[in-house]
Amino acid sequence: MRKQLTLIAFLFSTFIFSQGLTTSGKIIVDENGNEVLLRGYTPGGWLVMEGYMMQAEGTAGAQHEFVERFTDLVGEDKTNQFFAKWRENHFMQEDVDSLAAWGFNSIRVPLHYNLFTLPIQQEPSADQNTWLETGFEIIDNVLAWAEPHKMYVILDMHAAPGGQGRNSEISDYDPDKPSLWESERNKTKLVELWKKIAERYKDNEWIGGYDLINETNWDLPGGVALKEIYERITTEIRGVGDNHILFIEGNDYGNNHAGLTPPWDDNMVYSFHKYWNSTNENDLDWILPLRDNYNVPLWMGESGENSNKWYTDAVHLFESNNVGWAWWAIKKLGDIDSAFSVVKNPGYQDIINYWKGEGDKPSEDDAFAAMMKLADNLLIKNCLYRKGIKDALLRQPHTNETIPYNKAQEIPGMIYLSDYDLGKSGYAYYDLDSADYNLSTGSFQAWNRGWKYRNDGVDIETNDDSKSNGYHVGYVGKGEWIKYTVNVKEAGLYRADFRHASAADGARFYLTNNDQNLTSVLTTNNTGGWFNFITTSMSGILLNEGIQEIKMHFDSNSEVNISSIDFVKVGEINQANFSSVSAKTASDEKSIELYLNQDLDESTLENVVGDFNVTIENSDLNIQSISFNSNKSRTIIINLEDNLLFNQKILITYSGDKIKSKTGKNLDTFSNMEVLNNLEPRYVLPAKIEAEDYVNMLGISVESTSDDGGGSNIGYTDKNDYAEYKIYNSLTRKFTIDFRVAANSDAGEISLDLVEESTGRYIEVMDNLTLPITNDWQSWTTVTKNTSNVIGKGVHILRLNIEKGGFNMNWINFREVDSDSDGVSDSNDNCPDTPQGTRVDVNGCPVFELPLNNFKVEVGSVTCIGNTDGVINLSVEDASYDYSVTITGQSDLSITGTSTTASFTGLAKGTYEVCFKVVGQDGYEQCFEVVVGEPKPLSAFINVDDVSGKMSVTMGGSNTYYVNINGVNTTVDGDSFETQLSTGLSIITISTDLECQGVVEQEVFISEKIHYYPNPTISNVKVHVGGEDASVKVSVFSEKGDLIYTRDQNIEQGSRKIHIDLTNQITGTYIVTLESKTAVSYTHLTLPTTPYV
Repeated sequence: MRKQLTLIAFLFSTFIFSQGLTTSGKIIVDENGNEVLLRGYTPGGWLVMEGYMMQAEGTAGAQHEFVERFTDLVGEDKTNQFFAKWRENHFMQEDVDSLAAWGFNSIRVPLHYNLFTLPIQQEPSADQNTWLETGFEIIDNVLAWAEPHKMYVILDMHAAPGGQGRNSEISDYDPDKPSLWESERNKTKLVELWKKIAERYKDNEWIGGYDLINETNWDLPGGVALKEIYERITTEIRGVGDNHILFIEGNDYGNNHAGLTPPWDDNMVYSFHKYWNSTNENDLDWILPLRDNYNVPLWMGESGENSNKWYTDAVHLFESNNVGWAWWAIKKLGDIDSAFSVVKNPGYQDIINYWKGEGDKPSEDDAFAAMMKLADNLLIKNCLYRKGIKDALLRQPHTNETIPYNKAQEIPGMIYLSDYDLGKSGYAYYDLDSADYNLSTGSFQAWNRGWKYRNDGVDIETNDDSKSNGYHVGYVGKGEWIKYTVNVKEAGLYRADFRHASAADGARFYLTNNDQNLTSVLTTNNTGGWFNFITTSMSGILLNEGIQEIKMHFDSNSEVNISSIDFVKVGEINQANFSSVSAKTASDEKSIELYLNQDLDESTLENVVGDFNVTIENSDLNIQSISFNSNKSRTIIINLEDNLLFNQKILITYSGDKIKSKTGKNLDTFSNMEVLNNLEPRYVLPAKIEAEDYVNMLGISVESTSDDGGGSNIGYTDKNDYAEYKIYNSLTRKFTIDFRVAANSDAGEISLDLVEESTGRYIEVMDNLTLPITNDWQSWTTVTKNTSNVIGKGVHILRLNIEKGGFNMNWINFREVDSDSDGVSDSNDNCPDTPQGTRVDVNGCPVFELPLNNFKVEVGSVTCIGNTDGVINLSVEDASYDYSVTITGQSDLSITGTSTTASFTGLAKGTYEVCFKVVGQDGYEQCFEVVVGEPKPLSAFINVDDVSGKMSVTMGGSNTYYVNINGVNTTVDGDSFETQLSTGLSIITISTDLECQGVVEQEVFISEKIHYYPNPTISNVKVHVGGEDASVKVSVFSEKGDLIYTRDQNIEQGSRKIHIDLTNQITGTYIVTLESKTAVSYTHLTLPTTPYV
């Protein structure tokens, strides 16, 4: 038994020595027990080609699709040649040497299973695994390259047999074939592959571990199937004596570890991935409990695809929590966010265009040459080196120091704006959009919108301007700036020549030197296009000799492209007057910095307050003092009594003669210099604060809202999250606060504090408020609470504390407290505690009132149109007051004593305002608008049906009308009248009882019915005449109007007929008229050439 124990101890000792990295509780250690924080890089796209990295999305996403398409172009042999060259050039000794020189200590190698074994569809038999040497040789090479640098190699199964995820690009999954999770043969092949790898590398100390399956994304309930295959792999690896670290990724792209706890092995690390979301200090709170609860290390196995700011912030987040990491990817095609950008050759683009249906098919030779050229472009010497990437990952997380991009640019000479310093956002540059957080915000944000040269928030494009380095800065916004370390070789007076282009007027920028304004603001004009560069100069710039920092600041949202600044020496410093350059609001929001062109003699600042004048909208501000900052030798500080706000236009004037430079020169006077106001916006209370407009936050996400007004709301709230807002309060006071909230199932809880910016101390504003459950994330309600303490006068940071999460918030509305609900805030209420419903004045005090029914106004209209005999009769109920009454255009009346009535007479038609005032009650007035009318003019519309003889009349202007027809009167009480008219002439007259309304008169003649036949005729025409007339007058005319004859003819009784004789007339058309007492007729008769039948 003793011998057996000794042997075990010996084997264990040897085993530890050969294994390299192991876990020790929550950390990873080397063979000597020293903690190792992994800092790694991944040659993504090397062994598993992903479509987006090849810029072939939509044509060849997964590697098998790329192989199939390229084989169609050049055949299988040339396709194999290309992939061999691709693997040879993509990652080699020189790449590992670079990573080591930069400071990385590990390499994560993404493996494709098909480099080690055949797909199950190609195996000779179902129970056989054919092993290929290609993949093992690749691992051997990487280990050989890494060992001299003592770098660890982590093997990552990026594409497992069949594919482990539905995202085919990542795992080369083919939906037409069974996935890893749908095939036991694929699972077995994966297990056997890891066993084979373990057998080969179990004793290699530079194997950092095995990342067993990359980014599973499949429906695996409870993680059961994932854990089962992990355990199978673990058993086989450990069974061959390999104790390297096992890195365990969760489902859902590595981050869902459900079902994968507790750990089943004592040398295990849980791995997660992080892309495109926030990098706040608590953004690992979701994964850290996995480490703490199970006493195992964490490893962030893959991240990238973002800006340098995001890289720096993410690495700082990981390392602050003692979590190692590996970045993606070292090389990418035509991109800026990898260390090396692979140049996309035109021939390759022709292939992509052909695959997209946007170009002709290239020949086999051309296609092969293009792909081999692309493979050749993978060599470091042929790539574009993005030096900012490694700086952002390895140096910037640990320092705020900035360094020159290449070397300090020299003055006199040309400064290229794209070569700003290397460093963090806020130290080397500031840009409004510096990273993409789309998984937190819901929308993609480009950081470098020009997508060229560098991977920071600064937007850079290419140009062909002769006075540039081929690049320019563009897409600028107000408040953005860029910093340059320069070496001024000669002190002196300089001119700066700015090379710029724009398609619009109004861009504004200026320079600072060591954070003191060096120039005034230059406003540019339209140059005729975004790439039509011109030179605009600024003179009078004084520079001292030596290494200095110059910043370019942008002061408007009007865009401009700027490629370079040429500093030309034009004189010596002693030739310049001592003058002011510009002025700017200071960060304390309560002072102004006045910048000078030369060093100031601070001893001359005594008793100069009265020499300065600061105004806002013609109002003078109280100046508290004038001071000097020894770190800014060219700056005068003007301290004010009150805060400044971001939206104010501030002017400053100097009219003294006391201030001098260190060389004894008097400061030139100036008048109404506009102060650059770069203060950040603040909500001026009372105000409605949009919840998503925070300046700082922890753990908060933003999403679109369906609440009234649209926009966004904050959500995904958890305990200890917070959001901070900048506010300004002009008076010390309390507020009533409305919160617009929604919650699906949990009652959230919040509180409010003020954060003192100088000390970080918290002051309670509102104690805890429990929020309601609304049963849906977008079902909104408003809850209200008063502040528990006053908010003091001045600027503040307001913190919304999440005491209990699970809710959304749209806005926070601050209203002044109105304790008695009289509509006047407590701060302006001179009469607090006014009874509910009492009408008050602007000071909150009750106003004198009388009921409306105290007043009676009766109106009498004028008697007829144009008369002036209208009347307004007035009366009051309460005779205890004396009244004065005014009316439009009339003299005032009084109602006093026991009298309760008065009248205005002799009024014309019109609208009048009658106002009652009570004597002795200033400010009281009760007004009424009344109308004195007049009769309307008479209107009558008469309509007669000629066939039936029926007449209808519609009338207006009166209530009673008199209708007279041929002397017979009818009184009509209403607006309409109907009657039957007799044949013949009717004289109709309509009137009212008011003569001034006028009379409507109309004559109507109704004729009897007359019928002619036959017509045409050959001789005679018979005529039937209706009515009772005994005779009728007949007149016959030729077509030209000549009278042929006229005669009276008797009408036959009974038949009512007469005859018209045309026997002796020639053929043609004749005109006949008939007239009697009750009939009038006019017609044409025709004698045709051909007899009428």
